[in-house]
Amino acid sequence: MEGRRVRSLLLIPVTILFLMAHSARSQSSGTSAKKSAAKASTAASRNAANKLSPAASAWVESTLRKMTVDEKIGQLLFTTYHGSFTAVDSAAYQQILHDVKDLHVGGFINVTHGSPLGIVKSQAYPTAVLNNQLQSKSKLPLLIGADFERGTAMRLDEGTSFPTAMALAAGGDSKDAYTMGKITALESRAVGVHWIYAPDADVNNNPGNPIINTRSFGEDPARVAEFVSAFVRGVEENALATAKHFPGHGDTAADSHVDLPVIRADRARLNTLELVPFRAAISSGASSIMTGHLNVPVLELDPNTPATLSRNILTGLLREELGYQGLIVTDAMDMGGITVRYAPGEAAVRAVVAGVDALLMPPVPDAAFEALQAAVKSGRISKERLDSSVRRILQAKARLGLHANRLVDVNALNQKFGSVAWQKEAQEISDRGVTLLRDTPRRLPLDATKPSRALLLAFYADPEPYPGEDLERELRSRFDSVTTLRADTRFVNAGILKLPPLDSYDVAILALFVRVSDRKGNVDVPAEQAALAEQLYKAGKPIITVGFGSPYLIERFPQAETWLAAFGISDVAQISVARAVRTNSFTRTFAGDDSGREFESGIWDGAGWEPDVGAADGFDGRDKIAAGVRRN
Repeated sequence: MEGRRVRSLLLIPVTILFLMAHSARSQSSGTSAKKSAAKASTAASRNAANKLSPAASAWVESTLRKMTVDEKIGQLLFTTYHGSFTAVDSAAYQQILHDVKDLHVGGFINVTHGSPLGIVKSQAYPTAVLNNQLQSKSKLPLLIGADFERGTAMRLDEGTSFPTAMALAAGGDSKDAYTMGKITALESRAVGVHWIYAPDADVNNNPGNPIINTRSFGEDPARVAEFVSAFVRGVEENALATAKHFPGHGDTAADSHVDLPVIRADRARLNTLELVPFRAAISSGASSIMTGHLNVPVLELDPNTPATLSRNILTGLLREELGYQGLIVTDAMDMGGITVRYAPGEAAVRAVVAGVDALLMPPVPDAAFEALQAAVKSGRISKERLDSSVRRILQAKARLGLHANRLVDVNALNQKFGSVAWQKEAQEISDRGVTLLRDTPRRLPLDATKPSRALLLAFYADPEPYPGEDLERELRSRFDSVTTLRADTRFVNAGILKLPPLDSYDVAILALFVRVSDRKGNVDVPAEQAALAEQLYKAGKPIITVGFGSPYLIERFPQAETWLAAFGISDVAQISVARAVRTNSFTRTFAGDDSGREFESGIWDGAGWEPDVGAADGFDGRDKIAAGVRRN
């Protein structure tokens, strides 16, 4: 890490039903549900606090009494580091040492770096060693966090790789969310990371959303709530979970990394849609809730005030109405939803005044520290208000046992991290999520007993030096030959590629890798890649289109007769697709056409289709996407 060159946090997906209309419940029922949820959440919050032993509680209060004002202010700040080899005389090491010694930070956030060849992750051993060093140099135990939405592999090279939330939900079993949360927490603790910035509790009810999409468990608030609760329970057995992005980032068409999105929902809809998963997370014992850099006019009249800086939303709604007593934490404070309107210091002060306990990734940590000092000195932030946040942070550290032991056993790391058995479980979860959204010619699964030559077109909507590497490797073991064409947005432009002769392949696999990416502004296929895909469709050969990432792309390509959805671009997703194409089971759900043909859904068991639902279950199929199997 050179200075503080970091990527912003991606704060960054059975039934997932991509339905564009949701029926609203009555105002009275919403109010009743709201009161019940508030009681449940208050009880859950109290239970979390009661987990502290008498000794741990005594440590919290004793520590708080002894702290200076500057030490208290520092506890609210969480800065960044990259878990790679870092020499002690490097600028990067000196920066994080300054954060510990001079700013008294409450903890750190493990992040990735960008490079000309793509994202550079941290590594497990350097992360564990660096965490131990930082803990040893800090007066108080540090709370280390990371965005592990898709498992530890999202930030650490050697971690267990899981599918996206949407892929997980497509598998249909919320127990998978629990398993994912538990394994992720165990691996996280092994390297000295205690705080997981997941799950995403947003209801993705806007297909044009450029930053949530497959990070969400889906569009049905009850279903999202079920999976959020399961993930939270899995994480909380060993670490801290974080439900995000309050009060709901699903219905936006703008990226909060760039500017301030607006949620134009009335209070009745918020109660019955956006807030449903957050109530579930609170009731399930989520240790923290992350704010969204969103403007919600029905809750906050000032159009320039995001939820992160809104007392109405954080104190009025979250603390008082929903009864939440856990940690309220910001999304990354270096995101455009904040920085285009407020200076770093003023943003930090406004967030704390609004009710925030922890400030993640302030763009200029020293400016935030100094502004908070001035605010406490002037009385803008009372000492009581400051103490309440510091107490919550210390309680979180004590619940984790950090007051007793803050170091990890590096020698035991390869026994507690990167288990082959855990990766096998993650792969099985991924396999269950692959979904056949359309198959007009009944093309899948391909007959594995017949010789077949494949043409693979691996198109990546971002910079990527080798698109489809895992997919190609897996396909080569399943086809007699595989010819591959690759394109991305930096290294190979699709405009220079030529399709091979028709007699050189039997089936084409068009793999569209379209991931959610901060500051990109869309989740779409680049024009030159779409043009070559159009040539392929017109060639007349059998084509299997695979959506690696956003399932909504199916609406962009109505000419695609066979469409598999993997909901993500990771290695496990690519392996799952290769298995599904010729050999393994997958969920089959596809829509009726304009003639009114019924839905046909089922699971391929190797011999035939096991029927699951039909038109009588309420599917009409037209102009909608169905992913997963609907069971009433």
